[in-house]
Amino acid sequence: MGKNHTTKQLNENANQYFAKEKVYEAIEAQNKLSVNSYNAYVEADAFIGNPYSLLGRVLMVRKSDGKCPNSITDKSFTTQMAPLPIPGIEIEEKSKIEQPIKRGSIVVNKDLATKVGFLNYLSAELSVNSSFSIMVFDQITGLIDVQAPSWQNGLNQWLLNPHNLFLLQDPDVCFIYAIVGIVQKNVIRKKYSKLDAKAGGGAYGININGEIHTSNEEYYLDIRFGITPVILKSPSYTIQPPKVQAIDRMSLIKEITKPTSAMVDFSLKNSKSLNYTLPNEEDLMIFSMIDKIK
Repeated sequence: MGKNHTTKQLNENANQYFAKEKVYEAIEAQNKLSVNSYNAYVEADAFIGNPYSLLGRVLMVRKSDGKCPNSITDKSFTTQMAPLPIPGIEIEEKSKIEQPIKRGSIVVNKDLATKVGFLNYLSAELSVNSSFSIMVFDQITGLIDVQAPSWQNGLNQWLLNPHNLFLLQDPDVCFIYAIVGIVQKNVIRKKYSKLDAKAGGGAYGININGEIHTSNEEYYLDIRFGITPVILKSPSYTIQPPKVQAIDRMSLIKEITKPTSAMVDFSLKNSKSLNYTLPNEEDLMIFSMIDKIK
């Protein structure tokens, strides 16, 4: 008959024979994975086949309960995709990587997942007794060539489009931003739970901070897109479209009837969100006359 061991005894034995895996502090983890706190990280499965099509897309964040978020990375607010992208953008070919880059391998517990924006999505699956072992690769990168004339021309076209002018003037829209850079990050993960000697362990084990964690799970792949934004509208700033005087005069037109056709929800996560409307034919006719106003 074999001798039964307590969880404490097993952990002590593990510390003699197995190297410890530590849980990094938030800043260390961000550096290890090459992520930061000012970029937004989103799930966008529809773009996995062509990630570069995210470049030039315009995203927006609306008020919730009458309040705006402090930043575009606030996870408690829903991000929506605007109907129209910036047209005619060019991609810097040198910004693309030729092959995937391994960024690092770390252990993620619930506390770390809560503190690092890139890892927030993992926190819902963790408890005080579980952790993930993850490996992160940069799979694809790309930047819009904002020095090319096509960027300024495309941005001007977007700003002058009546559909987008309504969004810029909508007081319920807190942030509007265009995506000028992307990085597709592939996350390979396996979940581990603290060993309980009475319950038994799993087929795989690691030593996290001196305690054995075991797992029977397979590896899983998550894909997240890091996006570099250019802010077009925030609670304290709204970009000014070209032909400012003509557009300012547009505010003098008092008879524009609010259109009633409902827009489709363009939420990246298919979450329920507020609908907004596009201008009707009468509105478009009035806007078409802006250039003729003297």
